[in-house]
Amino acid sequence: MSKQNKYFFAIFITFWIVLTVLNFIVPNRSFSENENRMLAKLPKLEIEELLNGKYVEKLDNYINDQFVFRDTWLRIKSMEEMLLGKTENNGVYIGKDGYLFEKIKYTKESEEKVKALVEKINNFRKTTDISTYFMLVPNSIYINQDKLPKFAETFDQKETIKNAYSMTRDIHVINTVDTLMQNKDKYIFFKTDHHITSDGAYLLYLEFCKEANITPVTDYSKEEVTTSFLGSFDSKAQVANQKEDTIVVYKNSNNTEGITATYDKETTNSIFDEDFLNKKDKYSYFLNGNNAKVVVKTKQTNGKKLLVVKDSYSHIMAQFLCQNFEEIHFIDPRYYTDSIEEYAKENNITDVMFLYNVANLSLIHI
Repeated sequence: MSKQNKYFFAIFITFWIVLTVLNFIVPNRSFSENENRMLAKLPKLEIEELLNGKYVEKLDNYINDQFVFRDTWLRIKSMEEMLLGKTENNGVYIGKDGYLFEKIKYTKESEEKVKALVEKINNFRKTTDISTYFMLVPNSIYINQDKLPKFAETFDQKETIKNAYSMTRDIHVINTVDTLMQNKDKYIFFKTDHHITSDGAYLLYLEFCKEANITPVTDYSKEEVTTSFLGSFDSKAQVANQKEDTIVVYKNSNNTEGITATYDKETTNSIFDEDFLNKKDKYSYFLNGNNAKVVVKTKQTNGKKLLVVKDSYSHIMAQFLCQNFEEIHFIDPRYYTDSIEEYAKENNITDVMFLYNVANLSLIHI
C-alpha cells in the first residue's frame, strides 16, 4: 500500500470512528421537526421478533432515524440527486415553478377500501337520519398536472371521486374538482405541502354552501401570517434552495371573536394557534394540528351544529365553517375510537360532513 493510500485509509477510518462515537454520545431524538414525524426508538430485543426478522427491520429504522447529522445528510443526498438530473427524491416529484408532488399509488386494494368507506358513510346516514355531506378533495398532483416532470406517474382523481360519489345513497356530494380546475392558475395549493391553501379552501366552502343551501359569508380581511412555510413534501424531498410557501388566513369577527375551542382536553379562545408559526409544522396554526376531537363553539345562535369527520384537509376549512354554525365538532377517526353515530346523537348534531383528500381516502377508518 502506497504512502498516499495509507493516509487516505487512516483519514477514512478516523472519520467513521468519530461518527460512531458521536452516534453513541449524541442523545436520541424523539421527533424530527424538519421531517415533521416521530423518529424510531431503540427496539426492545424479543426472541420472536429476532427470529422472524422484525427486530432487524426495527433496528435498521432506528439506526437510519438516529444517525448523527441526519438532516444534513438528507440535504446532501437531495443535492446529489438534482445534480444527476433526477426529478424525484424520496417519493416526491420535483416539478416546475417550485411545485413538489408526492407520488401517489391507487391500486385495486385502494379501490376496495373506498367502496367499504362509502358503504360506512351510507350506513351512517341511514342509522342517524342526519343531513350528510361528502366532500372529496383532489390533490395538487392532479390539479397541477402541467407542473409535473416528464414521465411522472399519477391517476385520474376526477374519475375516482366520481365513482365514490356514484355509490352514495341519500348523501349530498360536493363538487370539488371543477371549481379547483377552473382556478388552477391561482395559489390554491401549497407548493411544498400536501394541503390546500386558504384560497383553495374558500372555493370549497362556497361549493359546500351551495349544496347545503346556506348563505356564504364574503366579508373577510385576508392576513398573511407567515412567508416561510416549508411543508411535508419539502421534508421528504429535502430540495436545496426550495422557495417557501406563504400562509394566508381569512379573518372576521365570526372566526376571531366569541370563540371557544376545545382540543381534546385543552380549551382556548381561538381556532388559530400562533405558536406553530415559529415551528416547522406551520400548517398546525389551523385548528392546533391533529387531535382526536375538536369542539368549536361560535357566537352564532342558529342552533345548527356541524360534525366534520375528517382528515387534516378540514383544518383550514374551520375559518369558514365558523360563519354558519353555532358549533362545529371535528372528529379524526384515526385517533377517535368511540362510535361516531352515538356521538352525533348525543350532541344533537344537525349536519354531518365527511371531508377527505383523495390521497388519504383508502386509508380512512370509521
